[in-house]
Amino acid sequence: MARTRTTTDKDAAPRLRLRLNTIDDVKAEMARLYREGKAGLREVGDVSRLANVLALLGRLIEGSELERRLQVLEEQTHAPIH
Repeated sequence: MARTRTTTDKDAAPRLRLRLNTIDDVKAEMARLYREGKAGLREVGDVSRLANVLALLGRLIEGSELERRLQVLEEQTHAPIH
């Protein structure tokens, strides 16, 4: 069973509050990771793994946005004409 984090966990890392709701948010975070890797502040393997997760998140955002747009178009197409 997974352990849940409590406020009494002394060694727990602080929770990051990154806005990753849009492609621009994901792009900015990926660029930040790249700069950290390039500067030697983060292991290249870690940068690669995190960038892959961000790429997946970006594709999910794109798919969700496309689905939303398609739904709007379908609703407009099936709307009664006055």
